[in-house]
Amino acid sequence: MRKLLLSSMVLFAIFITACSSSSSGNLYDQRIQVAFNDVPYQTEKYLRIGYTLKTWEYEKDGLELQQIKVLDEDTREELLIINKENLPKIFKDPLTPSPYFVFDALKSYYLSIQIPIPLGKTPPRAVSHRLILKNTANNSEWTIEGAAFSPRTNEAPLVIASPVKGKNLYFINQSTLGYHFYVLIFINGNIFRPERYAVDTIELKDDLTAILNGDPKVNTSYFNYGRLLHAVSDGVVVHIQDGRPENSGDAKDVTFHSADEYGGNYLVLDIGGGRYAYYCHCIPNSFLARVGDRVKEGDPIAQLGNSGNSDLPHLHFHIADGPHLWTSNGIPFVLKKYTKTGIFIEPGPGILLPNEPFTNAMMENTTVFKVE
Repeated sequence: MRKLLLSSMVLFAIFITACSSSSSGNLYDQRIQVAFNDVPYQTEKYLRIGYTLKTWEYEKDGLELQQIKVLDEDTREELLIINKENLPKIFKDPLTPSPYFVFDALKSYYLSIQIPIPLGKTPPRAVSHRLILKNTANNSEWTIEGAAFSPRTNEAPLVIASPVKGKNLYFINQSTLGYHFYVLIFINGNIFRPERYAVDTIELKDDLTAILNGDPKVNTSYFNYGRLLHAVSDGVVVHIQDGRPENSGDAKDVTFHSADEYGGNYLVLDIGGGRYAYYCHCIPNSFLARVGDRVKEGDPIAQLGNSGNSDLPHLHFHIADGPHLWTSNGIPFVLKKYTKTGIFIEPGPGILLPNEPFTNAMMENTTVFKVE
C-alpha cells in the first residue's frame, strides 16, 4: 500500500511538472484549441482576425486565468495582450439558463478573440497562444502555450453596400471583443454564433453631441427613427416577421414570449452563396417588400424602428450562413464604400474630422461616417 501511494505521488508530481511547462507539447497544450477560425476583415486601421478558443476547464484544477498573449508563431512577437480585467466573455458550465433554449452541458471553456494587425504590416503566417494562470492554492504562476493556427488571409470577406444611408452614422460593436461578437449558443451538440460581426446602427446630431432631441421615452425623438433601410445586395426576401409592438424609446417595455421575438419585426434577405442579411427591430407594418420578392442593391425594404430586444431605436444588422435567427452563424463583411467624418466615444461628445473615403472596409468602433 505504501509503495502504491508513493508511486501515485510521483506520477502526480510528474503530471504537475508537465502541465506547468510551456515548451514541450505537454498535456495542457493539447487542451487549448481553435474551435472556429473566421475569414479576416479589414477596417480603416487594422486587418482583424477573428476566432474562438476552446480550453480545458482550468478552474477545476484550481487555476485562474490572468492573461492571454497572442503570438506570431514564427517571430514570437506579441500581437495582442489581454489582461485579466479585459478578458472576453468566457462560456462555461453551467450556462445562464434561458426560458427559450435547453443549453448543452459544457465540458470545455470557450472565448472569442479578434487580433488587430495594423494595415501595412505583413499578417502572421501562423499564430499561437500563451496563457498565464495563477494556482489559487499557492499563488504560483503557470504558463501554458498552444492553440497554433493559420489565419485565413488568402480569403476575402463578403463585400456589401450599407444597409443605412445618410450622415453622422455610427456602427456599434463589430470591431470589438464585446457583444455581439462573443455570443455563442450551445444546442444539441452544435455551437452557433448567430450575432457574430453584427452591428447596431445609430445616428448622431450634426455636432456629434447627442443621438436624440426630446423625450428619451419617445421613439420619434431619436434622429434615426423611421430611416429607410436598404438592400445590401441583389437578393430574394425569404422571411418577414411583422406585427410586433415597439418599445417606448429607451424604456425596454416590450414583453417576450419566444426567442424569435428578440428580433422584433425583421426581414431576412437571401443574397446568394449561402449568405443571408438580417434587418431586425423594424417599425411594424413598414416593410416595403414581401416574401418572394426579388430586390436590387440599394432598394428601400423597411424602416428603422424599436421593436424586439432593443434599448432604443436602431437597426441590428448582420450577415449569416443560414435563414434562421438563432441557429445560424454570423460571418464578417465589409462595406463597398463609406466616408469617415468623425470619431465618437460614448457618452461623447464626438470630434468632427475632415472627410476621408474608404472602400472595401469596415469601421472601428469609434468611427462616425456617412454613406450617400
